[in-house]
Amino acid sequence: MKKTLTIITSTCLIGAGGALAAQVETPPQPALTSIEAAQPELFNPFNGTSIAGNYLSGRFAQQHHDWGQASTFMEHVLEVDPNDTDIIKRAMVLSMGSGDNKKAVRLAEQILKVEPDSSLALLFLTTDAFNKKDYKAAAEHIGKIPESGLSDFVIPLMKSWADAAQGKQNTVHLQDNSIHIYHAILIADFLKQHGEIELLLERSLAVDKLSAEDVERIADIYAHIGKKETALELYGKILVTVPENKEIITKMEGVASGKDMNLFRTIKTPEQGVAEALFDTGQTLFQEYSDDSARVFTHMALYIDPNMTKAKLLLAHISARHQRYAQAIEYYKSITPDNEHYMDARRRAATLLEESERIDEALMELQKLVDDHDDLESLIQIGDIHRHNENFKKALEYYNKSAKTFGKKIPADYWHLHYVRGMSYERLGKWKEAEKDLKAALSYQPEHPFVLNYLGYAWADQGTNLEESLKMIRKAVNLRPTDGYITDSLGWVLYRMGDYEEAVPHLEKAVELLPYDPVVNDHLGDSYWRAGRKLEAKFQWERAKNYAEESDAELVQTIDTKLAEGLTTPPVVRAANTAHGEDSPLDR
Repeated sequence: MKKTLTIITSTCLIGAGGALAAQVETPPQPALTSIEAAQPELFNPFNGTSIAGNYLSGRFAQQHHDWGQASTFMEHVLEVDPNDTDIIKRAMVLSMGSGDNKKAVRLAEQILKVEPDSSLALLFLTTDAFNKKDYKAAAEHIGKIPESGLSDFVIPLMKSWADAAQGKQNTVHLQDNSIHIYHAILIADFLKQHGEIELLLERSLAVDKLSAEDVERIADIYAHIGKKETALELYGKILVTVPENKEIITKMEGVASGKDMNLFRTIKTPEQGVAEALFDTGQTLFQEYSDDSARVFTHMALYIDPNMTKAKLLLAHISARHQRYAQAIEYYKSITPDNEHYMDARRRAATLLEESERIDEALMELQKLVDDHDDLESLIQIGDIHRHNENFKKALEYYNKSAKTFGKKIPADYWHLHYVRGMSYERLGKWKEAEKDLKAALSYQPEHPFVLNYLGYAWADQGTNLEESLKMIRKAVNLRPTDGYITDSLGWVLYRMGDYEEAVPHLEKAVELLPYDPVVNDHLGDSYWRAGRKLEAKFQWERAKNYAEESDAELVQTIDTKLAEGLTTPPVVRAANTAHGEDSPLDR
């Protein structure tokens, strides 16, 4: 699968960083030279109407994932040089990738007049034909596409759906990967050829390197055709790797109880099937971080099926991944209240509003979900936003409101509420309450590295329960060996126990992982001092001080004292059989 998609992204489309291919690369220099000779005023890169300025601005906008602006700039280039094939191709892709489908189709028609075998132009016209329910024209366009990486993967799907539209089941060539086999199943179901579905499912399970999404889809179909035990077995395999997947847990509970879960989306029209194929291609490209290509295929899917919610969500995810938060929020807010994804989309929009430092808007968005839908997830998220902004008192207010909805005991599904509330109590200095919540979270999630680390570090920082802290944090490090904060915790608990020499390498690794964190650098400085490496200690303290922010005034003051006087408290001398180390002094 990965090899096939690599061929697609390297040979079919254009774009920044190789994500869209060289079919439309930078226009040849002679074209610019001829324009320059005829209209020199247009070639001045500092002129707002410059062809070079618009072209470079379009490239820059695309590289920064602003496809709407990129398309506008390329349109200005075309106004000056409307017959440059390379520019037309680039404008065609940018138009489709920014959602201007009709313009993309018009440019594709223009390309085919000079390059009748242009794969991408023919693909766009095929998409347009499906949009118009002209299945005969779609089949004709598909037949003209030359063999390439594009035809190896995408075109067989479209050809099979074009045949299905005319009542023919032609899926023999859909056997190479999980997406092809899945669409063979969809087509069999569409044509009411149910006898073949179970055989196809068995074949799909034999495909190498199935993703969790692939397995889930296969399980959904088994549940759809009444093979409940097989569906539950496959869902169980997913939970082994993603034990907290609430959606899978809900599906398992529903299937086990015999509830009609409506897990399999029956395809009702051929264009719906093609839109699904284009979306599947876009989603797989997104998973491979080929986001430019993913954007184009997903917009093609939306052109055929404008109501495809998951396509809108994928475009939101792509935009968010590249910090195009305003655009992502717009996609999330396009999901209507009657849609099953509405609540999640609005919560995601609130998350991005917070990322954009539009805190009040984020809180208003979530409060509306609480007021209108009694949404518990939004209530907890409001608390999270206050916690992120260090308003721990306000965070606790919302966490406690959330906890009250459960009565006496927070259930295992919401163990995270114990964790975030415990952190908030700890930051407010209410350790008794914090410890209770953190222990409750740990009882639900005994292997969770962050819970292990937070409770273990808190104990270590107080000089209590050190042996237990050490055991917990070692487990957390084994679970997340490249997490700088957890590695720092391991070094710090060893330091608290008086194992200064052993603490040093762990704290050095933590500094490698988090070179600009003032607290981590400060910890290493303390450890160096206790290990007798006093010059290095002062160097680390200076680094910690330099990296400290204005809000770290207390830390800076402590470091200044250490730079002037060193560590003045006696070092810890570990007793041979201390169980918890409660009497260990606090050096900081």
